[in-house]
Amino acid sequence: MWGAAFGVAGLALFLSACSSSTAPVSLSDPVATAAQLAALDSAFAAPVVASFQSLGSSIHPPAPVVHAAVGALRTVRSQAAPQRYAMLATQGRTLQQVVPIFASLGATSIFPDTLLGAVFSWDPSTHSYFRSSKTGGPPNGIRFLLYAINPLTDEPSTPLTQVGYVDLLDQSSGGTASLEIQVKNTDGSITYLDYTFTGSGTSASFMATVTGTITNGLAGSANKTLTFSLSITGNTSSVTLTSTYTLNNPAVTVQETVTILDDGTTTTLTINFTFTRTGETIQLSGTLSASDATGDGTINLTFKVNGSTFATITGSISNPVIARPGGGQLTADELNALIHVLVASEDVGARISDLFQPAEQILGF
Repeated sequence: MWGAAFGVAGLALFLSACSSSTAPVSLSDPVATAAQLAALDSAFAAPVVASFQSLGSSIHPPAPVVHAAVGALRTVRSQAAPQRYAMLATQGRTLQQVVPIFASLGATSIFPDTLLGAVFSWDPSTHSYFRSSKTGGPPNGIRFLLYAINPLTDEPSTPLTQVGYVDLLDQSSGGTASLEIQVKNTDGSITYLDYTFTGSGTSASFMATVTGTITNGLAGSANKTLTFSLSITGNTSSVTLTSTYTLNNPAVTVQETVTILDDGTTTTLTINFTFTRTGETIQLSGTLSASDATGDGTINLTFKVNGSTFATITGSISNPVIARPGGGQLTADELNALIHVLVASEDVGARISDLFQPAEQILGF
């Protein structure tokens, strides 16, 4: 229901049907804007990161820790989610249960003592991980070896070729639960992904954060490093998600705040998404509301360029209308840039959901 209501694909098709004409407020370089929005995924290019993404859902440690942090490997993904805002609404409700339980681990430990320092390797015959050593891993966590991936099976190629490893580290202190995840090359000299998840509160009022970096590991002008900070706060009726992503090359920043309010009959999302590149700031803001029962609802979004209104999208969710101040329609390049803004907004939502998965997987959610 919500996927149909808030999916971008239908809106993108609708936008592409518009024809072109001149307008007073425009993008300075629509082609460059679209390209730099697409560049946000460039930090995910390293093979060890691809391995990390592919193997996350395949890791199944032995009892009694079937939920113990290994699922945290199902984390940052570069593809967009087709049901972006539906996912955020569902994620908020799930985290309402997860965060308080995760927070309680701060008083004990995330991993049982019998697993600390363990190393897990891939077994091609069983298509799963097994504990290959009780030592060699981090003293405050566990390690999984990562391998070159066969693109046809999305599993490690055989014979196995190690490309790196991931450490899951219990950094809890002072009663605050904290899980750090580090993805490195085989000799540990390059850290491709490093982020920390913390959580506190109760189901009535909770807060969780994720902060870290991801890089392609290259040097000089070829380096792509994405720095991110995400937080979620909520109570029994609403959830607010806030995120910031900054890419070093090209220098672009994405910031977004989404508030999800459910009164029992209608879910309303208030959105403020900003993309900043040299000399230009594009903002998407407004609301989407839909019936919990039918999915019918309304959309009211405004696109601004450097503070001036560029376009609006209003009307019913099933049949939105795009317009420009004073009339006129968008050029083909402007439409493409606009669609990339929407897709980039989807990507941020997908990453928010995936970055909060470590705590969910630890607890079996």
